[in-house]
Amino acid sequence: MLKEYTIGIDDTDSNYGMCTTYLATLIVDLLERIGVDFLDFPRLVRLNPNIPYKTRGNGAVSIKFITEEKKIKEIWRESIKLVETYSDIDETNTDPGIVLQSGKPDPRLQQIYQEALYSVIKIETIKEILNKDFNGEYFHIKEGRGLIGASAAIGTDLQSDYTFEFIAYRDPNIKVSKRLIDEESVILADESTALSFGNYDYIHNQLMITPHGPDPVYVGIRGENARSVIDMWCKIKILEKINTIMLFRSNQHTQPHFPKEFNGKEIKPHFSVKVRGTVNSDPYLINGGHVLFPLISDGKSINCAAYEPTKIFRHFVRELTTGDELMVYGGVRPASDEYPITINLEHFEVLKLKKIISRIPVKCPQCNGSLKSLGMNQGFRCKRCKNTLKEKDFGYQLKKRGLRTGVRYTIPICAQRHLTKPLSRDVTLQFHKMSKKPFESEFREFLINRNDLIEKSKI
Repeated sequence: MLKEYTIGIDDTDSNYGMCTTYLATLIVDLLERIGVDFLDFPRLVRLNPNIPYKTRGNGAVSIKFITEEKKIKEIWRESIKLVETYSDIDETNTDPGIVLQSGKPDPRLQQIYQEALYSVIKIETIKEILNKDFNGEYFHIKEGRGLIGASAAIGTDLQSDYTFEFIAYRDPNIKVSKRLIDEESVILADESTALSFGNYDYIHNQLMITPHGPDPVYVGIRGENARSVIDMWCKIKILEKINTIMLFRSNQHTQPHFPKEFNGKEIKPHFSVKVRGTVNSDPYLINGGHVLFPLISDGKSINCAAYEPTKIFRHFVRELTTGDELMVYGGVRPASDEYPITINLEHFEVLKLKKIISRIPVKCPQCNGSLKSLGMNQGFRCKRCKNTLKEKDFGYQLKKRGLRTGVRYTIPICAQRHLTKPLSRDVTLQFHKMSKKPFESEFREFLINRNDLIEKSKI
């Protein structure tokens, strides 16, 4: 008898190696060998980016498929073996978890996904769900904090918005941070692939598809649909040996981590929040090139920060002035000995700009020339016609502001987190809906052509 299942995994990597998406790729290989029908692309699910014990991108993975019930024991047993073998469990903060859901996703896990996008979930909360009327299995190593992400990944809803990421992997035993790739070919590929995005920062001339850690990811190519990321991969000149590849459907760059509005009294450390408030004093620069300003929300003052890596974004923040009304978005950093609780800005929207009236000197009444002071209490003389005046009059005008209402000011591509929605996606059309094939057919087609796509990369 055929039945639907979903496997979720998380927290198998560390800052020193491995990658949960690579382990998910090995599980996809396992499922192919045993024989299943995939119901979707594997899902790469990014969760709250402010969690203090996350590794790099706080990403979990889920895999949805149909298979005969008699096969599921083998699938579960072999999946656990892969987690035990490939997880970087020697690293202190690595706490792998894997969950198997039988049937449709548990509504409680769907709720966990929504909360895990912006808040902090306790492991005790997840274990209580998995131990009470849960139709499935779970396994963890050490404390098993990965059960949180694994459960959330199973409960993920990618109906309203989603993107794709094509990931190519090198040998996981390679620990050097530098990736060998023809950068010019990446630029040309990105420019000629209409539905790709975020793969190169043209303002700061920075390659974005290559990570900088000792993990097995060689490149990660992002786009609006499956075809776009595959096409871009085929245009890039690869200068390293590729071990394998995988294509994920994802919540990346869809901005789901700001689902509700907080006031100043409600924000908590490590949460992702959007807060409406009024700038309480002009932004100021501190050592290191960081820009700070206080925001008043519901009578409470909150520190807001734009850090040096956000580059040109700090210029927009410096344009703010006391009295401007904003909606700010970002992660909450706990208070320290030096600074109060702070929102690390991801972007902001101007709701209302304060009008600033500037005093301007009046010109010479005879020739409209500029007036120059002759000294204290000695009057003024026109530079052009030499006419003298006892006093200098002043007029007033509205100062031109460098910001506009209705515009979203966001950090540049080189500083964006995985969930940040880039400005290029601020469109009414959802390009990914152009595909007329169901996800299971598209993924089946990818698996059929997978070896050819790997072969293309051989140097």
